[in-house]
Amino acid sequence: MIEITQAMQHRIEAHVTTGLFKEPNEVLQAALDMLEHRQSEYDQLDSAIEKFERGEYDVLDVEDIKRRGRERRN
Repeated sequence: MIEITQAMQHRIEAHVTTGLFKEPNEVLQAALDMLEHRQSEYDQLDSAIEKFERGEYDVLDVEDIKRRGRERRN
C-alpha cells in the first residue's frame, strides 16, 4: 500500500478540482507517465553524451539548419 501525506492529498485534489482530471488516480497516473518520460529523456541524453565523448557526432551546419527550417515553415 502507498502512503500519501495530507499535503500530497491536497495537491492531488487541487488537480482534480481544475477539471482536467476526473479522479485522483488519473493525477497519479499522469505524474508517473511524466516521470517515465523524463527518465527516458535522461537516458537519451546520457547516450548522446557517451557518443559525443567517443567522437561520434556530426558537425552542424547552421545555415543548412536555417534553410531546412524555412522550407518546413513554407
